Amino acid sequence: MSPTDFAALAAYISPGLIACLLALSLLVWLYVHSAAQLRNSRQQRLEELQESLRIYGRLAGYLQTATQNALNNSDKQQHQKGLIHALQEAKAAPYLTPHLQEQVQASLRECDTFRRELLLKSLEREMNKLIEERRLVLLESHAPGWGTALWKLLRPAAGPLALAGIVWLISRLVVELITYSNVNVSLPETSQSASWVIGYAWIRFVSGLIALLYVYRLMTLRKQNDLDVTASHFPTSLLCMVIAVVALFQWLGPEASPYILAAQLALFLIGFRLTRGRSRSDRPYVGHPGLMRADASQHQELHTPDKDTAADSSLADEHMRS
Repeated sequence: MSPTDFAALAAYISPGLIACLLALSLLVWLYVHSAAQLRNSRQQRLEELQESLRIYGRLAGYLQTATQNALNNSDKQQHQKGLIHALQEAKAAPYLTPHLQEQVQASLRECDTFRRELLLKSLEREMNKLIEERRLVLLESHAPGWGTALWKLLRPAAGPLALAGIVWLISRLVVELITYSNVNVSLPETSQSASWVIGYAWIRFVSGLIALLYVYRLMTLRKQNDLDVTASHFPTSLLCMVIAVVALFQWLGPEASPYILAAQLALFLIGFRLTRGRSRSDRPYVGHPGLMRADASQHQELHTPDKDTAADSSLADEHMRS
């Protein structure tokens, strides 16, 4: 193309079209960047699951070997050292639950046969959960279903949609402020009415921004699949959805904006209560009366055959003496 053609093309393209092309390029870049971040997060999650399974499997092997009493006297000391190292390593597992951490701490203080059996059962239960979680992550990555594949395409759009929504809210606020600033404020009644309308415009902007942020939070929430490592997923999703839906009532009129914003702030404060994880005092700890009763009942069940055998032997001795 000649310089004349470039000049004609530059004159034809308006600044508004250039701005639209730049905005579209920014949105596409945000989408690609979000998709890459989600892919890296999924890979990191898979590595954490694999690391936890490796640590738990090593500890379960030591516990099962000690439980089966398949050790010679010369190997017991070395096995005890390896068991202590495996217990200490288990405290650094990425998916270590509070209950399992308490059992590991109790086993480090006193690792008798009964505690080893309880810890082995807990490890097997947690390993089954992690194996199922790993299967779901691999299935989501390599063979997603129809709905999952669609969600994988829509989820990276949370960032571009949030940016576009913020731009729309700001532009609407600017237009409303310019419109209301041109109102004749010479009359007292008109001035007071314009002040209220400007206040309503700012309240609608804040309410819409809060709703937009919680829609983004809802789209970026990660399903935990029954792993006890974070707060509950359902109350967080429900609160994000309700806070976002409440903002839709702004179409009732500007007078409803303060009440809508107050409702959103109230739901925000309620979220601290509903999404809070279980406190330390609510969880059974080692030495807790309920946990001690459960341990005692399990211990009694484990040793019931020994008591029956002892009773049978005592009856046999009395019969021989008679």
